[in-house]
Amino acid sequence: MNEILKMLNELKADELDSLIVRAKILLEKKRKEEAEQALLEKERLRQEKIEQEKRRQREIAELQRKLQELQSQKPDIPEPVNGDNFVMREPAAPVQPKPAPAAPQPQPVQPKPAQTFCPHCGQSNAVGSMFCANCGQRMTATYQPAPQPQTSPAPRATASTAQVRYADESMKKWEMRPGEQNMRNRHEIVMLQPNGGKLAYHMEITNQRILFYRESAASKNAGMVARMGGGLVGSLIAEGVKAAAGAGPKPWLEIPLAAVSSCGLQNKKEFFIVADQTYVLKNKNYDTILPNLVAQAKQRGY
Repeated sequence: MNEILKMLNELKADELDSLIVRAKILLEKKRKEEAEQALLEKERLRQEKIEQEKRRQREIAELQRKLQELQSQKPDIPEPVNGDNFVMREPAAPVQPKPAPAAPQPQPVQPKPAQTFCPHCGQSNAVGSMFCANCGQRMTATYQPAPQPQTSPAPRATASTAQVRYADESMKKWEMRPGEQNMRNRHEIVMLQPNGGKLAYHMEITNQRILFYRESAASKNAGMVARMGGGLVGSLIAEGVKAAAGAGPKPWLEIPLAAVSSCGLQNKKEFFIVADQTYVLKNKNYDTILPNLVAQAKQRGY
């Protein structure tokens, strides 16, 4: 350091000025080089982001193309819908029983072997079967009604009262029958089968029937407002929305308990009802009430 100071002291004034100028030029050049390097690095990062966005757009386009291919392979079977966007079907015509051929002499009726139903698929199996003959799943304990004492035969359900039917457009609500009592109401029921996971927003269980309702968009929005608002204020706002829209739950499907051949838990999260076809509900907790109600309805002839 002393030698450098000594050399600087020995320099003449013009030489010292020239040295300072050269040092400033070198310093400025160094700063420019660093600024250029920073700009180059910034541009490189920008280009990387552009390439990443292009790759993401290509992946999205590829996924959309595959989705369109899958949708084009799915059969499109349109069903008639009403203004509330749910399927309305005409009630199925009752099947007229064929007259039995006249027998010369009455034959003694052989008792049918006892049957139990598979909790997984609803198939009937002989009592004591360890595995289902249809799906192969292990048979677990299912509901078997206790034997009833022999009394006078109960009136049989007629074809009109023991038939699954869908509501028509003119229906405003399900009319309660004589002696019919509401046993349980449940909102926001998800039906997985047979209608492919469409929402049946309301299910009502009576001592005679299982009733499903569909809600219009305005009524569904009113329910959402009530849940979000909470308390008396939310309920009043929801009622105002319903009244302004003139909308409410509409009848959709009626399953008489006498038409149910079996019902029970399909697994830990789903419940099945076998009537004219198998209905599978995502919601559970009906195994504590429905099997008993079905047995009682069949006994009383509802």
